[in-house]
Amino acid sequence: MRRLAALMLLILSACAAPRARQKMSFAELYSQETAPSRVDAGASAASPGGTSQRMPQARRKGALVDAPVSQELREALATFATQARATRTQVQRGSPMPDAQVLNWREMNATLDAFLSRSARKTSSLDVVRARVTLEAELEEDARTYGDVPADLADAVLARMDQLAVRMAELRLLQLKPSKKPARFVWPVDPVVITSVFGSRVHPITGQERDHLGLDLAAKRGQLVSAAAKGVVVRAGWNGSHGNQVVLQHDGNITTRYSHLSRVLVTPGEVLEEGDVVGAAGKTGLATGVHLHFELWRGGEPLDPLDELGPTESGEEPSFVQREPVPAEATKREGRRPSGRRPR
Repeated sequence: MRRLAALMLLILSACAAPRARQKMSFAELYSQETAPSRVDAGASAASPGGTSQRMPQARRKGALVDAPVSQELREALATFATQARATRTQVQRGSPMPDAQVLNWREMNATLDAFLSRSARKTSSLDVVRARVTLEAELEEDARTYGDVPADLADAVLARMDQLAVRMAELRLLQLKPSKKPARFVWPVDPVVITSVFGSRVHPITGQERDHLGLDLAAKRGQLVSAAAKGVVVRAGWNGSHGNQVVLQHDGNITTRYSHLSRVLVTPGEVLEEGDVVGAAGKTGLATGVHLHFELWRGGEPLDPLDELGPTESGEEPSFVQREPVPAEATKREGRRPSGRRPR
């Protein structure tokens, strides 16, 4: 289902009104001397003699300090795109994808796997952008041309596109200056009404006792959910029982997770400020009703958000609600806290 939706989105996007930012042409994308981008445009300054001088890349404000570009990847992308275009000219529209193009895609995927096996610090953001633009463009054209794109191949290509988006998010994260102040988090929804707390509980759907790694916060369908602190979007999309989920990476090796969203309103790689909208509340995934499941992790370990987040914006303590009375033993087992006050 995800594959079909993604392919349809690629096709429909080509019919939409043109965006302000246009795609690079084939010649621009693979030329040996790529023209300066809009981001780079401000990096040139006129010298007293009237000539234009480039500022060192590392000193340009807001620019990614990159590793060198991969000539091997650039050549592989150019070869892949050239062969893909040549193959499309040899078939009638609506024909199944030829074996030669299937092999072309699989070889490109293998090249990308080798490229993504490098650490983020050894990756050029230009390479990531070039690779993702190429995959999007060629998958769109193949979807238009061929009546049958193998399902496993389409899923594999979409998976690489997701990985490239995550890599760009990692690169942006490297540019965030570590804050000297302790991390400060705010509640992602208002008012703050906690319906299920951190700890062991009996799952309301499966009936199994399991750890609840975050807080359930009451919300209305479509209510906007905000970033708890400044951070970079590392994941945004479907995640199994969590439904639509957004994951933000913050300073101090801290991540926050926002689950069961009805809509995701960010994309991987975006840098968000505290209070920026990440999505809308819903009940996607394994959920009994509309709410926000909110998690906070540090160093790969889940933390109780109540220990990290202070009072609400109005200065009041969060309120607690139990949907139905439960025996004392069950209350303890499910990790619920007393209504109306915040335990210490």
